Amino acid sequence: MNFDPALDSGVSELVELISRGDLVRSHAHARALLERYPEQAELWRLLGICCLQQGEYESAHEALAKAVDLAPHSVEIWCNLASVQTARNALDEAESALRRALKLDPNHPAALNNLGSLLDARGDYLAAAECFARAIAQRPDYARAWLNQSGALLTLGRMDRAEASARRAIQLAPNWADAYFLLGNVLAGSGKSEAALAAYRDAVGHAPGDARFQYQLALTLEQLGAFAPAQSHYENALRAEPNFWPAASQLAFLKRRMCDWHQLAALSQQLLRGVDRHASGITPFSLLVEDSTPAQQLACASQFAQLKQAQVAPLAQRFAPAQQARVRGPIRVGFVSSGFGEHPTALLIVELIERLRRSDLQTIGFATTADDRGPLRARLMRAFREFHDLSAQPLQAMLREVRDARVDVLIDLDGYCENSHPELFALRAAPLQVNWLAYPGTLGASCYEYLIADHQLIPPEQRSHYREKIVWLPRCYQPTDTTRIVAPAPARTQFGLPAQGIVFASFNNSWKFTLRSFARWMKILRAVPDSVLWLLTGTDGGNADDHLRHAASAAGIDSQRLVFAARVRHAEHLARYRHADLFLDTSPYNAHTTASDAIWAGCPVLTVPGATFASRVAGSLNHFLGVDELNAPSDQAYVDTAIRLARDPAALRAVRERVEEARGASGLFDMGAYARDFASALTMMFKRHEAGYDAEDFDVSPP
Repeated sequence: MNFDPALDSGVSELVELISRGDLVRSHAHARALLERYPEQAELWRLLGICCLQQGEYESAHEALAKAVDLAPHSVEIWCNLASVQTARNALDEAESALRRALKLDPNHPAALNNLGSLLDARGDYLAAAECFARAIAQRPDYARAWLNQSGALLTLGRMDRAEASARRAIQLAPNWADAYFLLGNVLAGSGKSEAALAAYRDAVGHAPGDARFQYQLALTLEQLGAFAPAQSHYENALRAEPNFWPAASQLAFLKRRMCDWHQLAALSQQLLRGVDRHASGITPFSLLVEDSTPAQQLACASQFAQLKQAQVAPLAQRFAPAQQARVRGPIRVGFVSSGFGEHPTALLIVELIERLRRSDLQTIGFATTADDRGPLRARLMRAFREFHDLSAQPLQAMLREVRDARVDVLIDLDGYCENSHPELFALRAAPLQVNWLAYPGTLGASCYEYLIADHQLIPPEQRSHYREKIVWLPRCYQPTDTTRIVAPAPARTQFGLPAQGIVFASFNNSWKFTLRSFARWMKILRAVPDSVLWLLTGTDGGNADDHLRHAASAAGIDSQRLVFAARVRHAEHLARYRHADLFLDTSPYNAHTTASDAIWAGCPVLTVPGATFASRVAGSLNHFLGVDELNAPSDQAYVDTAIRLARDPAALRAVRERVEEARGASGLFDMGAYARDFASALTMMFKRHEAGYDAEDFDVSPP
């Protein structure tokens, strides 16, 4: 041992400099000491730590490799070397270094914790949890190990133990914001929303300048309907980090839900600039309602897909799909959705799934949300030949169950909508994967071979902005449930409608109500004095109705001419269309299921098709219904058409009669033919895949 006082004081000074974060001086001091004491392993170790903190990973590796040569039995040096290897993304070497440390001291708490963290990063969550447990056994007050264990258990879906571990970490480190944040994640995953909210509040209280904590608190508040405080915390997140894109995306979407257009244009432009600069973290769904181009939507989706792929990369390495012969027999087609309940997706597909039982396909439903005990869930469970409830399962278990079902073609019915699971598809749950229906656009991900659409949705000039190959149906891409009966409606006055006068309706969600759409409506109301605009009431807590009434007053329109309909069960809602003279669509995100409902109930839909998928769905429905004159070429033409029809009762009546007649004659609602075309599409893509050909665009020809 070297008892040189100068060395001892030099090391102490060096440790102090590193602990203070004075990395420039500590680096120079370490080099100076090594000039005098080149054989001191501790100096090389400290230099390595300094280089690591400066992000100089190669220099750190060289320094720690020298330290290992000088002191091969030092557990601390092996642990530090593992940290450097991890930073260099040399995970095999990092694991080897940690196992070398544990060979020297099998019960070293820090080494066990670090190995657990590494295994967690590699997707081996069970082994990681075991390492953390061993570290805790050696050092019960090890808060970091308790929190790490909670994270691993959360990923494994062991919620009670995850919660207990997070709470123990908080007991040991009561001012640790990260611990409260993870506890919030665990509680949210357990469905304990109010308790999660309290945990996120604690995280923000201990670290108010952390944008992540502000964002998660805001997101939870929004989910609980507390829109005003949610907005405040999204804004806090952006003040802490102006380019925290998830908060910017969600704030814009929240303001649209509330119909609060104040300062929204600037936020929208910020998002579009972010997309153009390839910013990561902008949510693709929220961009669909902005005035974005198909190219921007593809760019945003591609960035988001890369983010999802990176998140599951550890699992992708551990759970690569095995090569195995397919099950002989019918093509097995899986449908993954969070909407197998009282949801627009279920409304659209339930009859199709029932009719596919008569085809050669073996249909399999994978529900990612729990059974709501409603009639649509019950119908779907009977309609699918197999039905799996994945709602309580962590990702690995979901992946295993889908793969065990030996699916040939897996359809993602959610895309990037709320409660979706794109990570399941990123892990390649099936050999052939398809984007269809709920998400109106490209997913920008290489793991989807096909997108099912029609030629009205994706015009030739926009084809290049879709990552998937396109399967073109010979009809509107959207199915529906034709078993529904439109019941007679109570009198107009029971809905708060005037006894006489034109009733314009737009039963879209409030987030689709852009200032552009609202301005069109106000022009129409101004020109048709006896008319009213019938809207769905906004979500509780958002004051959307009040904001819309104020906007109407500001436009010179009596706010009482906006009539708000309560949210009721679907059958009751469908009957209301009997009192709607003309449905006024929104831009740039159309009515989709809502437009289909209106047409099924005999109400014409007036729309302005744009360039994006989301802006062309209502136009596709009109085209295949045979009423292209309701697809206005411009906003002015939209306004003019609405006014003309409202002022000419005979013309309006003629349009309604055409819609009523075309419901049965046009083929738009011919679900038998739709099922045959859909089955042909899936069969063609599967046979092409089985023959070893790459995916390509193709048209499905009607029989």
